Amino acid sequence: MMNRKLSERWHGPFWLGGVALALLPFFMAVGFNGPRAPWVLEAGRFGDNVILAIWWGLGGSALGGLIWIKLSGHTMIGSFRLWCAEHHQFHWMWFILSVGVFGFHNYLFLEGFRFTPIEKMSTMFGRVLTGAVIVGIYWLACGFSGALAPKKMRRWPWAVAAFLPFVMLADFVAILYWKNPIINLLNQLDEMGSFDLGSNLASSGVPVPPWAVVFGFLLVVWIFYLLFHWLAARDWVSCLKMPRWILLVFLCGLWGGVWAEKAVGTNWKSRNAQRWGHNVYDVHVIAGFEPPLGVARFDVKFHPKAIFEAGELPVGGDGKVNSPDIFIIMMESTRQDAIAPEHAPFLSDFRDNECQKIGRTWASSNSTALSWYGLFHGALPVFWAGDKSKSVRESKLETPFWFLQLQQAKYRMGIQTVCDLSYRNMGATSFGTDQGLFEVYEQSPAGDIHWQDYYDQIPQREKAAFTSTMDSLKAAPSGGNFHFIALDSTHYGYRWHEDFQPPYSDFHDEAGVPGFPSDEDIASIKRRYHNSVAWVDFQVKEFVAELKNQGRYDNSVIIVTGDHGEEFYENGSWFHSSSLLPAQTQVPMLIKWPKGVKAPPQASASHLDLLPSLRDLLELPEVPGLLGRSLLKASDEERTQISFACNTGVSGVCMAWYRDGWVATFVWENPFSYGPPEEIHLDDIIGPDGSVLTQEKPSEWLDLLGQKFPDAPERLFSKFNLVTEEP
Repeated sequence: MMNRKLSERWHGPFWLGGVALALLPFFMAVGFNGPRAPWVLEAGRFGDNVILAIWWGLGGSALGGLIWIKLSGHTMIGSFRLWCAEHHQFHWMWFILSVGVFGFHNYLFLEGFRFTPIEKMSTMFGRVLTGAVIVGIYWLACGFSGALAPKKMRRWPWAVAAFLPFVMLADFVAILYWKNPIINLLNQLDEMGSFDLGSNLASSGVPVPPWAVVFGFLLVVWIFYLLFHWLAARDWVSCLKMPRWILLVFLCGLWGGVWAEKAVGTNWKSRNAQRWGHNVYDVHVIAGFEPPLGVARFDVKFHPKAIFEAGELPVGGDGKVNSPDIFIIMMESTRQDAIAPEHAPFLSDFRDNECQKIGRTWASSNSTALSWYGLFHGALPVFWAGDKSKSVRESKLETPFWFLQLQQAKYRMGIQTVCDLSYRNMGATSFGTDQGLFEVYEQSPAGDIHWQDYYDQIPQREKAAFTSTMDSLKAAPSGGNFHFIALDSTHYGYRWHEDFQPPYSDFHDEAGVPGFPSDEDIASIKRRYHNSVAWVDFQVKEFVAELKNQGRYDNSVIIVTGDHGEEFYENGSWFHSSSLLPAQTQVPMLIKWPKGVKAPPQASASHLDLLPSLRDLLELPEVPGLLGRSLLKASDEERTQISFACNTGVSGVCMAWYRDGWVATFVWENPFSYGPPEEIHLDDIIGPDGSVLTQEKPSEWLDLLGQKFPDAPERLFSKFNLVTEEP
């Protein structure tokens, strides 16, 4: 006999109350930047928090339902037995589609890696079984939550289930086009402490309003929800009914298959296949078979970032400082080989006849925020996350020492950017939060322009940035001026002013890029990109001509560089921020020094070298802790250049070293943590002929690393010890 202490009308409030209480900490932390419960991850983990919130919501609803059952007189054990024995119409189409998308999605991770066909087949078999287990557990969780809901709400958890295949399809597309899991994009949405979809869409090249993205997402999920329920009700699709306990046994059998594939594979798969087969996936359903992250493991301690006291700002030895005008022009998404006579005639001639001779030149990161950070701090971008976190937490960040010294030297400083400096806190991490230091501090306007006119107005805003710079110079004496000008036309989708005649007329003029491009597709998109480079080339030409008209050119430093490169499917993806291979990290670095300054040729250079070089020019004393070197000093051999990842892509690579055509890549756990890692793993060493495959022992990898990159460990680390496995 049912106890009527709580009637049926209280069932819904208990069930919904469980959902609300479970989700409240996530809404408080993510939606309102409030206090974070221990189980809510830190800012910059929005996507991970969404996944956690789904599980907590399902669990909260089930708990609310169970409490109502107890208080209403039902027995929990009896109710659970009834649920297990109940014949339920299994959502076969949802299950099959979800597992199928999971399998194709996982295959994209393996494509292009070094596997034998048998190794790839075995790995894919294990991943399909893994997908079936994950989807099955997800189905059980939704079914359990629905079973404990009031009759009118029992379908609601399946809206959550409909979320799964849609997200996997979105991730499939992200990996196909960008070689980066969508979770990396989602995690960035709240890294400034609160949810900010608009600026992330704008900076990613998506001219769509935030409300349209949210509405479209909810609409697609709702369509999936209705579709699967319609299919589940069709006898010709879903005629099989079985007790839920049989499904539990079935999932246990699948889990055993995953365990068997892993256990057997450890005995015959190559070390590389085991490593990649595990490392490229975030989700695993068994433990105990984790291979090493890399081929060699090191205990390390990065040299600390150079820190200066505000009261200790030495200038030259005689109390004076040379004061040429200094201009840094940052071209978004510009790779080194984009500076070619066919579409950048001025910059090509400028590089060949006016600038210092430098070989390969590298960005300090594969993304804008980290790249600017490395340039203006002269520090490894591995410290960027910690500074960004501090600026979010305290709403304050110290001004880089470089700008404080320029201020002491009576420099007039201007920051003229076309982009939005609030994105990833680029303004604070690059220039500090004290904008009063700068006579001009301009960026993209905020608000509706992020999605409505943001892209169409980029060329016009670039013209305005150069005009603003020239207006500042006209009101200032020659010498003692510093201006940083950031241009954005060369960011996807590659734009130019309507009055400009581009060099190529047969360019890609459609939205998006193909997932499986032909050679002509790639060439057509590159022609559009080179048209945008031509537009920037034209603007820099006019700017330099005006400097000459004002008599400032001879006594000026002009640096034209890129924040990172741009990939055009050389390694299977588009754009940037998905790998640290040269297409995404090798950038132009054109440096015109003042007349009379002797600048010796250099084999290579990076953003980290710019600050030491400018300090040398201004006759400022050398500072310990700056990892770059002055390019005004001759060098007998090439130094190792270093780049760090913002998004690690499917490979997980966090850091790369470049020297003499060789690349060494490194990975570590928790790449987006707020401090430098204390343990890193050598992932690969890639030479002119491809990856090195002959090394077996970690000591052999260490020897090869020392041979190809002899200067890197001492420059980067105060401790760099190979970890040897215990016998």
